[in-house]
Amino acid sequence: MKNNIIADTFKWLFIGLLICFGVSYFTSSSEEIFIRVYTLLGSSTIFIYLILELVLCVVLSLFITKISPLMAKLLYILYTALTGLSLSGVFIIYTSSSIAIVFLATAIIFGIFAIIGKTTKIDLSKWSVYLFVALLAIIVLEVINIFLMNNTLDLILCIVVIVLFAAYTAYDINRLVHANNDFPNTGIFYAFQLFLDFINIFIKLLRLFGKRKN
Repeated sequence: MKNNIIADTFKWLFIGLLICFGVSYFTSSSEEIFIRVYTLLGSSTIFIYLILELVLCVVLSLFITKISPLMAKLLYILYTALTGLSLSGVFIIYTSSSIAIVFLATAIIFGIFAIIGKTTKIDLSKWSVYLFVALLAIIVLEVINIFLMNNTLDLILCIVVIVLFAAYTAYDINRLVHANNDFPNTGIFYAFQLFLDFINIFIKLLRLFGKRKN
């Protein structure tokens, strides 16, 4: 049963990443599509889009045991597609080779910390509060830096976020491997958590090392 849950989790993680980067690539594949999408997400609808993404995140994080398996899958697919839409500008701003290298680097970091989470004898459940407090602190600092536009602070936050979500990867894998009982939509729940870990590491690595197009 445990192996089935782990396999289901990584199956849905793969599907989520495929949808996310597929939507990103398709949206940015032609200038006409890209302009139409971002015209649609103009000032009049951007808040609706952001609220929808936030609501989906909350539902998948807190209420996933209360909804049906089909609904959980549909919401997960919708969230990954919306994330892909948000990331479509990545393919416009950065070179393809740069994106590929950063994606590979993200996969390596993710894999290393996933192995750590799976094999460690340390009880990582104790990290929960510390990781959450660190995440809140980073969110506050990033909001503040929107107004300050301090490049040094931005660089520090990028590094801290990479470290934080690498730690979250180990934590989430550890929870998955050592969970005593499964619950409705277990695979989708953990796939969603790991999807967030992967995407956040990818975005910050790209900010640090991505090569912009001329």
